[in-house]
Amino acid sequence: MKTIIYSFIAYITLLSGSSVKAQNDSTDKQAIQMLTEFYTAYNTAWVVHSAPDLLINRLDSLQSKYCTIKLRAILKKEFKKNGFDHDLLLNDQGTDIEHLKTLTVTKDATKSNAYIVSYMVHTTRGYKPIDIKVTIHVTVVKEDGKLKIASTDMSK
Repeated sequence: MKTIIYSFIAYITLLSGSSVKAQNDSTDKQAIQMLTEFYTAYNTAWVVHSAPDLLINRLDSLQSKYCTIKLRAILKKEFKKNGFDHDLLLNDQGTDIEHLKTLTVTKDATKSNAYIVSYMVHTTRGYKPIDIKVTIHVTVVKEDGKLKIASTDMSK
């Protein structure tokens, strides 16, 4: 009888562990998709909207949709202080449509709710062309039932 009880407990434990892992995998996939959508739209906004007022409105709209209330407050404070010269969401790197071809988002296995966004920037130093890998560490949380960006490595 004890063997049956122990087997049943082991089975239930195994099932609940599988369920938690499946739920985490699903959340990770959703977060990666959300981050890919956000960084694609955010980088595109910088290229498409050359008029400052249009760019500010588009960036604010994207931040409202994809960032937590707390992060938005930090972003607004930084914008008032530095204008377009400092962007926490891009780690102050330039961007263009070509960069999106190299955009990747992966789960950061060292931290919970953490992801790594990266892409290559093709630029020059002096007369020499170089490639710079932009790496942005972000955390994602649920706010009002939706996944949102809670911080970047520069906004912690």
